[in-house]
Amino acid sequence: MVKAMCRAVVAAVLGVFAVLLVAACSHLAPVATGVGSLRCGIAAFGGVDPLQQAEQIAAMGFDYLEPGLAKAVALTAEQRTDVQARLRTLGIRVETMNWFLPPDLKVTGPTVDGARVRTYVEQALAVAESFGAKVIVFGSPAARSHPEDFPRARAWQQLQDFLRLCGEVIDQRQFGMVIGIEALRRPESNVINSTAEALQLAQAVGHAKVRIIVDCYHLAFENEDPDIVLQGRDWIVHLQIAAPSTRGYPRQADGEPRYARFFRNLQRIGYRGRISLEGAPADFAADAPPSLAFLRELTAAR
Repeated sequence: MVKAMCRAVVAAVLGVFAVLLVAACSHLAPVATGVGSLRCGIAAFGGVDPLQQAEQIAAMGFDYLEPGLAKAVALTAEQRTDVQARLRTLGIRVETMNWFLPPDLKVTGPTVDGARVRTYVEQALAVAESFGAKVIVFGSPAARSHPEDFPRARAWQQLQDFLRLCGEVIDQRQFGMVIGIEALRRPESNVINSTAEALQLAQAVGHAKVRIIVDCYHLAFENEDPDIVLQGRDWIVHLQIAAPSTRGYPRQADGEPRYARFFRNLQRIGYRGRISLEGAPADFAADAPPSLAFLRELTAAR
């Protein structure tokens, strides 16, 4: 009888230990499974408006929307409420937002209006939070480009100041997003033209809410080595992609060798976030579904 009681006590103790162990580990992230777990979305670009086309995008099987933040800010409060209610009904969410700043809101150069910038940042990030966005893409070519005769070092410092402001607002308001600096090709902006520069800027800012994104289109246009992904492994929070030759939606490799290296490197760093189609499709209804299938194929590659 004593032995039986001892066995019962041991079993009970082990049971309690198991429960405690599960509870202790429940907050941990799941083990990385490679890039096969990437979520695929549609980003605003040109005539593509994810909020207007939400029904169509959801029906195609995409995981999320990436609308333009500046455009969402321009909506009335009632319009935003209506859009958000529609998205809940559809079962598709805004998870990322691009086009952070309107073109006329300068953050570099001699005409920066600090008070106006702060007011906009506070308003825009509050709007993004209301949509549930987790990554705000800082591309905004017109807002961040500086006059050619303006000192580059000064513009670089202004970008750091702006990004620290964004991080401070996120912290103060306890918002749930991060800012992702996007490298843009030289025809669009005269500052931050490579992922390496975006990484350098993020590191100089030194704020936990300021990270980088990698746009495969800009990377290919600027002939940047896809191995930059390996260097940015701890800083990359989002991806975008368009066909390097057309800036449409990629549907097949088309002899583009960087795709394989790019996605292989994502696998090597264990990236498991999101990737958005950001381009100008010739025919959205015809191009988006096969491009989604192509992305699934690329991200499932081992």
